[in-house]
Amino acid sequence: MSSSKPHVCVVGAGVSGLRCAEVLLQNGCQVTIIEARDRLGGRICQSDKLGYRADIGPNWIHTSDAEGRFPILELAKKTKTPLHSWNDKQNIYSISGELLPAAKSDELSTILWTNIESAIEHSSKNGKDIPETDSLRDFLQQKAKERFPDDEESRELLMQMAEMWGAYIGEPVHRQSLKFAWMEECCGGTGEKFVETTWEAILAEIAKLSLEKAKVRLGERVVGVQTMERNAEGSQVVVSTDKGENLIFNEVLMTTPLGFLKRNKNMFQPVLPERLLAGIDGVSVGHLEKVYITFPSAFWIDPPTTKPDPKLSPAELSIVNDTFPGYTNWLSPSYSLSTNPERFPIECWNLASFTPPNAHPTLIFYLYGPCSAYITSLVHGLPESEHHALLSDFFMPYISLLPNYSASNLDCEIKAILSTEWQKDELSGYGSYCNFQVGAKDASGDVEAMRRGVPERRLWFAGEHCAPFDECGTVAGAYLSGEGVAVRMLETYEITNPVI
Repeated sequence: MSSSKPHVCVVGAGVSGLRCAEVLLQNGCQVTIIEARDRLGGRICQSDKLGYRADIGPNWIHTSDAEGRFPILELAKKTKTPLHSWNDKQNIYSISGELLPAAKSDELSTILWTNIESAIEHSSKNGKDIPETDSLRDFLQQKAKERFPDDEESRELLMQMAEMWGAYIGEPVHRQSLKFAWMEECCGGTGEKFVETTWEAILAEIAKLSLEKAKVRLGERVVGVQTMERNAEGSQVVVSTDKGENLIFNEVLMTTPLGFLKRNKNMFQPVLPERLLAGIDGVSVGHLEKVYITFPSAFWIDPPTTKPDPKLSPAELSIVNDTFPGYTNWLSPSYSLSTNPERFPIECWNLASFTPPNAHPTLIFYLYGPCSAYITSLVHGLPESEHHALLSDFFMPYISLLPNYSASNLDCEIKAILSTEWQKDELSGYGSYCNFQVGAKDASGDVEAMRRGVPERRLWFAGEHCAPFDECGTVAGAYLSGEGVAVRMLETYEITNPVI
């Protein structure tokens, strides 16, 4: 092993690439980052279309204790990024548009989350014996029958509510593998936080050292990676760009999204090992989109009935006034067939509950799987006026059921709409983040194969699809993945106990 410090090419300036670069730079390595976009951050980015800045990438900080650490939560605190904890209230509308009694929705929600936790535990203990064709929905359906053997209405309501799990994985619940449900354990935890502003400060902190010490090449796309066996004479890596350059490095780290890897496996020469190719193919990519809809005011929230205590801080006052449910779900609607013929369930979160000045009269809708494909295809490439009109027509049947809505009230008119289109984005791999769908044969082995990479050929991989199992698909997972690769790379150069 050589003890000299390497020159590393990091392909992709998302969280995993920036974190890997940070650790390498802290330990004296030379780093060049090549990023196809004209900015840092990858899927962390923002838009001002609503009249204020909003994230079009991740909103949530998942707080499972991957490796006993909470890296993104720690960074949020360090950068004083304001975080929101949702109240435990919810509004659930039936298929006919009637608001379920709070007691009923709370009862079913408690049962549902208990059943999901049971599914994850069952998956963890019995995964080897679970057929590849079994879905999470199959398990939840069986639990619903056991819980309500003679109550078909409650069974149906419970299973309609179960569809909300799709917003966590980016696909409908019947596509979620039961065999590998344990690999989604980070989703839906009670400790999850929502970023009230944006991820900009967190990203800036992660990118700080790279901007100071690395060579960052934006707007350049890697089109080829040629590697050699580490023990070969003159062993090196040749990285080819769309500018026609062939750049030479000691090591190369690929942090491109999984969906992009799936479509560009032929960029590597020699061909990737068979197990790594199988791993790239074996893990699925979800399709999660979101639509922000903002109004002149949060008409759905009743004004306080008493004068606020002048001694309360804005944060304390926000908690006192946080009476409207954070979460609203319209179950498989039968009353909007002209715009939603497939009866996709609709759900949103109330951003007006944030602490001032971060509170906005905005609802954020999460769409997944076929629903996200339908909406994205509906408005892609259209002029702003048509985009606004089509999405207004689609969401209005649900918005109109909210408290205090009146078609004649100007406060109820949609002011601005922001919708994401990750499944139209080539660099993101035409999708959102990894998940583990029905039919997966060895999902944990697939992740391990990608996580290992091909170090004997100086080729490494990182990203949310190479993360610790309890953080796959998350920003924290991407961060830990990049960090882990850096440590392993340094060990190759006999640099132990590195600064991290």
